[in-house]
Amino acid sequence: MKRGNYGLDAPLCIICFLVVGIILSALAIFIGNIFLKVLFFIISFWFIFSGMGMIFSSKIGKYILRDRIISKLGIDGEENILDVGCGRGLMINGIAQKLRAGKAYGIDIWSSKDQSRNSKDELLKNARIEGIENKLEIVNADMRKMPFEDKYFDVIISSLAIHNISDREERKKAIKEIARVTKENGKIAILDLANVDEYGSILKQSGFTIKEITKNQYLMFPPVKVLYAVKD
Repeated sequence: MKRGNYGLDAPLCIICFLVVGIILSALAIFIGNIFLKVLFFIISFWFIFSGMGMIFSSKIGKYILRDRIISKLGIDGEENILDVGCGRGLMINGIAQKLRAGKAYGIDIWSSKDQSRNSKDELLKNARIEGIENKLEIVNADMRKMPFEDKYFDVIISSLAIHNISDREERKKAIKEIARVTKENGKIAILDLANVDEYGSILKQSGFTIKEITKNQYLMFPPVKVLYAVKD
């Protein structure tokens, strides 16, 4: 089966890391002071390594983690599923492959600084490539105020989205909304590079059992954690 194109995550960061690393390497060549030369080379290596790590994460690592998360959720094909911050469709399109009678919903406001060529059109293009467009319903909506009924979804997933809300109280609103639209015994999986323990605390207060918060997963850079929870 042909796979869609899910872009680079944080493309501006990747460009900045690589450009700064190259500039520092070039400067190190011309610096006469040995201490500064070594220091510049070490710093430049860190920037270049970080940029290359993010490229690996976008092109390989996130696919591996996506498949692990979907496998762990144990999808039977009948569920209504929501992807919070669906971007270009990596998670939602992957999980839609498992559906028979269920439906996969996605919400986002699509910021290009979070992912290259990030848009609803790109998501739907990828869905057509993968042959699952008829299983999707995509909505332009803020995760802090979702246009869905209470207890509507059997499974909710989110990947590298909630941390983009900088204010803690606003993130809490997003987690509370996720809790509101999850059915009893519904499952949640949240992959993020920050605030994952915070999400767990809010979900506990909202009537969820936290099944697991993984250790850092180095298949993605920066490293991420994955939270799994079930609504009591």
